[in-house]
Amino acid sequence: SPPSLKSTMAALIADERSTIRRLFPLISESPALLQHASISLPTAPPPSELHALVNSKKWDDAIERCKTHPGEVSSQLRDERGYTVLHSLLAYNRTTDGDELIHLISAILRAAEEVDFQAEFPLGRVKYDDIYHMKQFYHDIEVIKSDIASIETATEQILTTPKENKAAIATFTTEAFKILNRAENCKKKLELLQEENLHIKKELSESKEKTNNTDDLCVREELVNKLQSKFSDEMKRYQESQKEVTGADLTAATSTDGRRTEGSLRLLLDQHNRAKWSPLHLICLQGGFTRGKVSLLRILLQEHPDSSQQLLKLLDRQNRNVLHHLTEISVPTDDTFQAVHYVIGQEYSLLLQKDDRGKTPLDYVFDRHYMHANSARSRLSNGNTVEERYENTYLLLQVLVGYLERGEGSAGTYAINEEEVNNDDIIPQNLFHAVCRLPMGVCPELMFKFLFKGITSIEKEVDENGNTALHLLLANPSYTGEGNASQQQSYRPRNRAYNQSQREFRHVLASNRDAIYAENNSGHLPLRIAMDARRRDVMTDLIMINHEAVLLDERLDDSPILMAHVLGVVASSSDVLEPDSEPKIVDDVVQPLDTMFELIRARPAVVSFGRSEALDSEDGNRLDLEGKKSWRKKLNPFRFFSRDSKH
Repeated sequence: SPPSLKSTMAALIADERSTIRRLFPLISESPALLQHASISLPTAPPPSELHALVNSKKWDDAIERCKTHPGEVSSQLRDERGYTVLHSLLAYNRTTDGDELIHLISAILRAAEEVDFQAEFPLGRVKYDDIYHMKQFYHDIEVIKSDIASIETATEQILTTPKENKAAIATFTTEAFKILNRAENCKKKLELLQEENLHIKKELSESKEKTNNTDDLCVREELVNKLQSKFSDEMKRYQESQKEVTGADLTAATSTDGRRTEGSLRLLLDQHNRAKWSPLHLICLQGGFTRGKVSLLRILLQEHPDSSQQLLKLLDRQNRNVLHHLTEISVPTDDTFQAVHYVIGQEYSLLLQKDDRGKTPLDYVFDRHYMHANSARSRLSNGNTVEERYENTYLLLQVLVGYLERGEGSAGTYAINEEEVNNDDIIPQNLFHAVCRLPMGVCPELMFKFLFKGITSIEKEVDENGNTALHLLLANPSYTGEGNASQQQSYRPRNRAYNQSQREFRHVLASNRDAIYAENNSGHLPLRIAMDARRRDVMTDLIMINHEAVLLDERLDDSPILMAHVLGVVASSSDVLEPDSEPKIVDDVVQPLDTMFELIRARPAVVSFGRSEALDSEDGNRLDLEGKKSWRKKLNPFRFFSRDSKH
C-alpha cells in the first residue's frame, strides 16, 4: 500500500544518511592514510653517464664526456621517456638560458658524426603503431621512388647525348655531385627502413598476440627489397654511363668510407618517443625554455641548412608543428615573439598548417586568451592582469597577421644564421586594417571578437584612401566570392559562410559605429561599397541602421528599379536589430518595416513601380529588362506582404 511504501522509502533515506555520517571521519583521515600508504617507486637509472651529467646540469663535464665517449649520444641509448641525450638536454629546461647550452649541443652533434649509424636509429622502446608507421613508411617509399627516378633520368640523358657535345658532357660532370648526394640520401633511407623492418620483426616474434602487423611487415619487406634491388641497378648503370661518356670513375665517390655519417641529422630528425617530439619541438614547448629559443633553433638548423625546411616541418603525434607549440605558450614573452618571427621567416607554410583538431597556430592564440579561469594553463599565467594578457595577445597577433598579409613572399625573410629577427617591417601599420584585408577564412572568427572592441583609437583610423576598417572589410573580394577558388563561399542566407561574414561585419561595426556615416576619399559610404560588392549578407544591417545613406546615393534618385531592389533586400529580412544584442550596433530597436516606411515616404514613386526600364550594367551596356517578368517578380518588394507571406 502507499503508506507502507512511503515508510519504507523514509527508512532507506535515513539509513543512507547515517551511513554518510559514519564515513565523515574516514574521509577526513583519508589524506593521512594515503600518505602512509604511498610507496615511492624507484626511478630508472640514466642509460649512460652522459645522460646523468645532462640531468645534473654539469655542462662542462658533459662536453668532455662527448669527446671521450661519443657513442653515448647514440639513438640506442634512451631514457624512460624515449629521449636521446639531445632530447633530454632540451626537454623542459625552463630555468636555463638557451645560450648556455650552445657549446654542449655542438659537442653532441660533433660526437654524433663519429657514431656508426649503420645499425642505429631503431624505433627504440616505442611500441609499433601500425597506422602511424605505415603512413610514414609509404611517405618514405614515395621519396625513395622519386630519388631513383631522378638517377634513372640522369642516366638516360647521359646515354642519349652525343659525345661530340662537350658542353653537355661538362654539365653532366658538374651535376654528378648532386646526383651522388641524392643517391646517398636514398641509400640511407633504404638502410633505415631495413633496420625498422628488423626491429618490427623482432617485436612481433616476442609478442604472443596475433595482429595485423604481420601483413604490414610482409608488405614493407617486399617493397624495400624491390627498391633496394632497383636502386643498386640504377646506380650501377649511372656509374657505367658516366665512366663511358665522361671518363669519371664514381665508384669511390659513392663509398661511405671517410665521409660524414650524417649522425647529427639523424638525431635532429629523431621522433621515436611517445609524443613524437623532435629536438626542435622540445625547444618550443609550453613549459620549456623562456630565454634563448632563437639561439637554440639557429644552432640546430645551421648544422644542416639544406634540411632546415624538413626539420621545421616535422609533426608530432597530434600533427602539430613547432609554431603550434610557440603560439600555445600561456605567457608569451619577447623571446617567444622573436622565435615566432624566426620560424615563420624560415618556413611560411607552418602558419597555415592544421593539426588533428583542425586548428592552425593562429587558433591557439585565442585558445590561450579565452582559456577557462580554472584551467592549468590559466594557473600558469597567474600574476597577469586582463590588460597584460590582452597586450601580449595583441603583440603576438601583430607578428602573425603581418606574415599572413605578406603571404608566401615572407618565406626566407631571415637567414638561418641571422642575429636580429625582430623586424618591424613585418608588423602592419594598422592591425585592424590588415585583418579586414585578409581572405575570409584565414582569420578565425574569434579574431574579430578579440580585436574589435572599440577600446583603442587605432580602430577608428583611416588609410591613405580614407577607408576605415569597415570600408576595407566590405570591399574585400574574398567575402563576395570573387577571390581565389579556394576562398569562394556560397553566400545563401542562413548558411555557415553567410552567418560568419555577418558576425564579423557586426564586430567591426560595433567597434566604430560612426564609420557607417564616414565617406572615403572617393566620397563613398560603406553602403555604396557593399552594394557595389554585392554584399547582400550585410546590406540589410547597413540600410536599417542608416537608411539615409540610401537617399544620398545619386544612382537611386532616377532609378526606381534600384530603389525597389533596396526595399526588396530589407523586406526579405526577418532580422530585428536589438540594442541588447552582442555585439551592440544600435541603441534602439530597428524593424525592417520601419525602414521600408521611411524609404517609401522619401521616395513615393517606387510604389508605382511596375514598368520595365533599361539599367546600366557594370560594363557600360544597357540591360533590357523588357519581358523579364520572373526577374521583376523576385525584385518587387511588395510581394512580401501578400496573403501567403509570413510577414
